[in-house]
Amino acid sequence: MVRQWWIKTKVSRLRWPAHGRNKLVKDIKHKKRPLDDKIHLEHPFVIRLALDGCTNRPFYRVVVGEQYGPRDSNELEQLGTFDPMPNMFDEKLCALNFGRIKYHMAMGAHITRPVRRLLGLSGFLPLDPTSIFFAQTLRRRRLIEEKIKERDGIEVKEEGTAV
Repeated sequence: MVRQWWIKTKVSRLRWPAHGRNKLVKDIKHKKRPLDDKIHLEHPFVIRLALDGCTNRPFYRVVVGEQYGPRDSNELEQLGTFDPMPNMFDEKLCALNFGRIKYHMAMGAHITRPVRRLLGLSGFLPLDPTSIFFAQTLRRRRLIEEKIKERDGIEVKEEGTAV
C-alpha cells in the first residue's frame, strides 16, 4: 500500500487562511444568524493604510483592500489620504471620504487600528482607547521633564519651554 501523505498536507493547507487565502476571499458570503434570522454579510475586505512616499517621507492612502492581501496592492477603492509629517504650520493633514467609509463599514469591512485612531481623532468614531492612553503617557512624560528642569535650576516659562 502506498502512503498518500500529500493528500493530508493539501487538505490541511487549504483550511488555513494564510495558505489558501485566494480561495477564501473571492466572493462576499452571506449566512443567516440562528437567533435573529437576519442576513449577516461576511465582508472579506479591510479598511487600511497603504504606504506611498519614500524613505524618511511617508505618505499614506486610506484604502479598501482584500483582508489577506498585501499592504500596497489589491485595492478596491481609495477613501482618503493621511500625511503624518507636520507642515510649516505644525499640522498633519488628513482627508477622508466619510460617506464611502460609512458604506464599507455597513457592509462589514474590518477597520485596522491606525485607521480607527484617525477616525476617532476626526470625530467620526469614538476615540480609540490607545489614543487616550498615549496622550496620558505623553502628559506624564512632559510633567516629569518640567520637574527635572525645575530641580536642576533651569527657569521654565508657563508654556513649558525652557528659557
